[in-house]
This record gives sequence, structure tokens and C-alpha cells, in this order.
Amino acid sequence: MTVTHREDLPNRQVKLTIAIDTASWHQALADAYRENHAYYPVEGYAPGTAPRDALEAAYAPDILYQEAVNLTFPTALVEALSQQQLEIAGTPTLSVAEIGPDGYSFAALVDLYPEVTLGQYKGLSAPFEQVELSNDDVEAALQEYCRAHVVQTEVDRAAMGDEVTLDFEGFVDGEAFEGGKGESFPLVLGSGMFIPGFEEQVAGIRVGEERDVHVTFPQAYVPELAGKDAVFKVKAHKITRHALPELNDAFAREQGFEDLSALRRQVMETAIHAKQNQAMDAFTQNLLDQVMANMTVTVPESMVESQLQGLMEELERTVMSQGMQLKDYLEAAQLTMEQLRAHARANAEMAARYELAMMEIVRLEGITVTEEEVQAKYEELSSMYGMSLQQIRQQLPPSRLSHDIKLLRARAVVVDSAKRI
Repeated sequence: MTVTHREDLPNRQVKLTIAIDTASWHQALADAYRENHAYYPVEGYAPGTAPRDALEAAYAPDILYQEAVNLTFPTALVEALSQQQLEIAGTPTLSVAEIGPDGYSFAALVDLYPEVTLGQYKGLSAPFEQVELSNDDVEAALQEYCRAHVVQTEVDRAAMGDEVTLDFEGFVDGEAFEGGKGESFPLVLGSGMFIPGFEEQVAGIRVGEERDVHVTFPQAYVPELAGKDAVFKVKAHKITRHALPELNDAFAREQGFEDLSALRRQVMETAIHAKQNQAMDAFTQNLLDQVMANMTVTVPESMVESQLQGLMEELERTVMSQGMQLKDYLEAAQLTMEQLRAHARANAEMAARYELAMMEIVRLEGITVTEEEVQAKYEELSSMYGMSLQQIRQQLPPSRLSHDIKLLRARAVVVDSAKRI
């Protein structure tokens, strides 16, 4: 990798032209062939057996170029930014400038971190709530513990509050519509996940039973369905009833405690710890709000967009972990993607301002992170999540981890120097 040209532009932008050397390019083409040749059938060869020259002759000499570019430019970009000592804000805009059999070059337009002027960030003060547990807090914590240890039994007929595993398909005017079909979907009756009237009509269904559910989509829904009548054909496969356990010594022993008193003490300790964390979080957020309120900065649009994209990806991962697709979540929330992004934009702007403030503290305080500290953090994360060091590194590159550690240490400068009032 070589930076062949650097152009400093107005508004704290830099354009780099980065060239990939011949040896790296040839290796990338070989890797692209190895990873992708099975996807390209070539007449006269069994699937996945065509040599590279035959594949390129059958399709085009540049058939592997795009994959090879994808394999090389991320590392090349990181190396170029490090070589030029650039702290970038947001995702760069990339474009291939020249490409051929012996290499390629690409242009990267990057927004630099903007100039930041901080006010006071050390010696601030904020309220810190005195933490106590009331009887209501204790009872609420015990009920929460019970809800986390519900007794599940399968029943033949569904009532409100039961979880029904069902298939469904929706029809408007006799025609199935996109997004209206699901299989083996776990629906808790009364959760409000489906449109009004749906869950109430599923109540009473028996295992194996099929029935039609008649509903009307709300006016505030996706335009193609808003206000329309629909029929969902539903079939129940399993019905699970969740009942809270009885709080007694027998239940406590099942959970590994000596008796109910021991369980109660543990629940109280957990509850007080949670309230202490809430108090610290509120104290910290108050301090950070002060730092950001006293900061002067113009946040680059690319940085906001990068933060927004991160928030959207995090939401999608959360939704998928709950067995849903993002489009299902949007339908349940009666939101369009544009509305969701608009709602999340304020959080993205705040996240960008937070990062800029903390990185300015990093600069002012001379905060650094050594390779040994990064490695120690990798080992901690590996143990915490049960993943190999290689897996952690793939998901969280060293440069990103080092950056995150710096942000945490900058925040500690603010919090540790503050006064509780």
C-alpha cells in the first residue's frame, strides 16, 4: 500500500489516493478465486473445479476484481490513515480510481475530527441519589425474581397470557400480502405485538386447531394496508402457560439457597446493587451532559450518519436475537424505516458529540493505550464471552478497541474528578 497523493480540502476534509502494489493485488486475486470459484459454473468442468484461467476466459478477465478489491481496501485504508496520522470522523467515501491486472488505486474522501473547544470538564458537580431499599422495592425485586423463574406447562387450550406457537398468513381481499406470513411464531397473548383484535381472537384456540382471525389495520399503518380489513388464517402448534412459582423454602432450595430467607437476602443485595448502578449512571450522565453543553463544535454529517448506521445495526441484531426480522418489528411498531431513522437521529447526534468531547479530553490529558493493554482487554473479552481471541479480533479490530478504551478513560477523568451533591 502506498499513499500516492494527499489533498487537504476545505471544511477539514482530506482526499487520499491509495495504490495497492502488484504483489498484494495478485495475492488478493488468488484469494478471491479460491473463495468464489465454486459459484461460477464453467462449461466442460465439474462445479468448483475450473482453473482460474478457464474461469476468466469464460466470463471476463476482471471477473474477480470486485472481490479482490473487497479483500484489500479495508486494510489498506486503515494503514493509510495510520501512516498519515489522520483521526477521521465517520465513514470515508471510497471510489476506485484505476484498476488493472497489476494493481489498482482508490480515492478516499475523509472527514477529519473537527476542532473542539471544551469548557470545564474536571471538578464538575452533580446530584448523587442516596440509595435505599423500601419494602415496595424488595417486593418488586422478589416478584421480578419469580418472573425470571416462571413455571412453564403445556396446555391444550389458550388463554390470555399464554404463549401460543402458531403459523399465520394474512389476506386482504383474498390476496396474500407481503410480510403477512409467519411459521412457528411464539406469540404471548396480551403482549400487544400484533394489530388490535388479533390476540383476543386467538384466545381459546386449541393445539392443532385452525381458525380465521378477522382484523382491521389501523389508519396509522403502512400505506398499502392502512385501514383495510384482513383475514389471518391461523394454526396453533403449542400452547405454553407461564405461572409464577410460590415463594417458600422448597422453591428457594430448588434455586440453590438454604431457605427462603437466604434467597431474600440475595435478591435484596442484587436490588441495592442495581439501584446504586442507576444512581451512578444518572450522576455520570449529568456530568457528561454538562461537558457537551459547554462544548463548541460543528459535528460532521458523515459522523452522525456513521453513528446512526451503528444504532440501526445494533437494533437489527437485537430484533433478530428475539426471533424477528427488522421489517416485522417495524410493522409491529407501526413505523417506516424513514421514521425509525428520524427517531434515532437525535441519539446518533448525541453519540457523535459524546465521542468528540471524549476524544478532545484524550488529547488534552495525553491519554494513551499500549499494545499490552489492548491484548489484556482482548483476553478479558475472550473469557467473558467464551470466544477465541481470533474471533474477538475479527469483530473488534485493535484500532477500534484502543479507541474505545481511550473513550472510557476520558469519561473516567470527568467522573473521578467530580463532586457529589
